[in-house]
Amino acid sequence: MNAAAAEQSYVIAEQFDKALKTIRSALAGKELEITGEFDVAQLLHRQPLGTTARSRILLVDCPVLMFEALALDRAAAVFFPLHILVSATGSQTHVCLINPAELFDARLPAGAADPMERLQARVAQALQSAARRSEANQP
Repeated sequence: MNAAAAEQSYVIAEQFDKALKTIRSALAGKELEITGEFDVAQLLHRQPLGTTARSRILLVDCPVLMFEALALDRAAAVFFPLHILVSATGSQTHVCLINPAELFDARLPAGAADPMERLQARVAQALQSAARRSEANQP
């Protein structure tokens, strides 16, 4: 497992709720969909760990790219959608894009490699745009 190579990190200079709105807008601008999300802090709060920082996992997908990957190899479904971890760190929000193939040191199915790379590139562009937008709005 290569966790360092598996993630791309971004910092958005906004509070958590505002950063989530910025991220959602940036993803929609790249024709990406959030197909699900998990409130990680709420799940962890049920455990005897105490309180944790606000955080969510967004499941991001592009139906066209997923359809392309699945049409060529149904095993590609294991790698879709992409997971984005969004967590509060004081007055900023930390965002991590996780590459499932790198995380598990797996080789993508033949039909999934190209659509997954294009999906990751679009998500990365959206997150970079969100980070730049938040920096521009800072005094």
